[in-house]
Amino acid sequence: MAAGVAVEERIVETGFEYVPGDPVRVRIVRRDRRVRVTDDGAAVERAGRPAGWREVAGRVANEVVVNVSRHGIVWLPVSRCGPGLDEVVRRIGEASLALHQEILELDG
Repeated sequence: MAAGVAVEERIVETGFEYVPGDPVRVRIVRRDRRVRVTDDGAAVERAGRPAGWREVAGRVANEVVVNVSRHGIVWLPVSRCGPGLDEVVRRIGEASLALHQEILELDG
C-alpha cells in the first residue's frame, strides 16, 4: 500500500442471519477512492468446504452477480457507475447467506 493512503474500515450488519442470532456482517473497506465490500469468507467458514462447494459458489456468484474468490470470500467493489454502497452491502449479504445455505445443503 502506498504511503499516505488513508484506509477506513467498518463492519455493518446486513439484516440477514446465517442462523437465528448469527447476523450476516460485511466489511466495508475504503482505500483512497476505492471501496470494497466483503464477507471475509464468513459463509464458507461457517458452512465448511464439503465436496462441491466451489461449484455452489460459482452458481451463487452468477445468480446474485457478485465475486467469490477461490477461498470462498464473497466481495464486490463499489464504483461510481454501478449500484450504490447500500445495494452492494445488501447484495453481498444476500450472496453470503445463499452460499452458506447452499453449502449446508450439500451435506444434507
